[in-house]
Amino acid sequence: MNNILELLDVVIRDSFKGIKGYFKSRLIILGIVFVILSVGFVIIKAPMPLLIAFLIALLDIVPLLGAGLVMIPWGIISYFWGSQELGIGVFVLYFVLTILKQFIEPKVLGEQIGIRPLYTFIATVLGSLVFGPIGLILGPIIAIIINSIYRFRQNT
Repeated sequence: MNNILELLDVVIRDSFKGIKGYFKSRLIILGIVFVILSVGFVIIKAPMPLLIAFLIALLDIVPLLGAGLVMIPWGIISYFWGSQELGIGVFVLYFVLTILKQFIEPKVLGEQIGIRPLYTFIATVLGSLVFGPIGLILGPIIAIIINSIYRFRQNT
């Protein structure tokens, strides 16, 4: 019984640490996305680059919404009814952002919640497949709990 209480204490402590790390990682990623978008929007001469970069970065923090919700329609509209150059620039910037985020996100999240980036990526993907959009958050939390139990078993 004492061992179970000790395990429960470790799992709860690690879970709170992981949840805090998850939100910290989202803020770090928000900052990275803001910088990438700001530089990109200045280069392609988008109107109000810092404001638009900040708003898109805020939107990007919400799982499944992402930058594409704004950038894809903006790129299409710009290409066909505005400046083709701006439309192409928005698409290229969106492509670059998406590729960079695929590498950055698991690493930052893994460092903040204490799990290897590959496991974080797998937990996020499996979580979203099993639980839907909420699984993007639940997957890493479940991985934290499993990792906590594993480490506890190794130490006892």
